[in-house]
Amino acid sequence: MAEKNETKPTWQEIQEKKISMVKERGSRVLKINSPLSSTMFNILRQFDLAYINFKARLGEFDGISHKEGEQLMEEGREIVMAFSDYTKRLSKRIRFQYYTPREIVEFMKNEQETDSK
Repeated sequence: MAEKNETKPTWQEIQEKKISMVKERGSRVLKINSPLSSTMFNILRQFDLAYINFKARLGEFDGISHKEGEQLMEEGREIVMAFSDYTKRLSKRIRFQYYTPREIVEFMKNEQETDSK
């Protein structure tokens, strides 16, 4: 039976990995200040990993149909929109300027254009 020589990474190795990850395209650095944000970040991290697998299994024989995938993504958009609306209301109540993310503004604009046709 071969013994595994597993050692925990050093603090320096962890920091170097973090710096390397920050340089990756699409990466974000986020300072978390509230317990709710921390919980949401943990969910978001897991969602992002699940999304990678979702895309890989979309339309596959033993995976997710395109129709079901579309329904799941629509539900996700509704959740994001609801959280944006909540954040906007909270910000207004405390007189903090909330900037709606560009992606949501564009999505709403496209929805309005589609509805008007």
